[in-house]
Amino acid sequence: MNQSKSTRFTFYVNRIVFAGIVALLFLEPRILEFYCRYRYLSENEQLSITGAFYFCAAAALVALWHLDRLLGNILNNQVFTSENVARIRWVRRCCALVSLFCVAPSLYYPPMIFLVVIMGFLCLVVNVVCQVMKAAVSIREENDLTI
Repeated sequence: MNQSKSTRFTFYVNRIVFAGIVALLFLEPRILEFYCRYRYLSENEQLSITGAFYFCAAAALVALWHLDRLLGNILNNQVFTSENVARIRWVRRCCALVSLFCVAPSLYYPPMIFLVVIMGFLCLVVNVVCQVMKAAVSIREENDLTI
């Protein structure tokens, strides 16, 4: 029962984060303008940060959407399915894209290198989860065939 509560909690938090990112899509220009009052950023740095933010936000929204579908499947007791493996792959791809895309902007704004490293590491962790899930699906399918 506690596992279901935890999954349901994660399901709702995922949706709240999704809504927060959508809100940030509209607030980003104002937030960057406010930040630039306290720390000078050249026009190239501002464009780099803005471009990276919108691309990363799009990738994050795709990942959160797949996580939402994955959590919905788990709540419906459909855990070890090929569909869930595909959804985890999408999350892995989104992490990799964010990591790769932020390499160039980190040349203009060095603190972004932390995002590159964190998302690269997260990509590796999600890849391990994906491989474990893929093996579990294979074992489940094999068990389904045995009497």
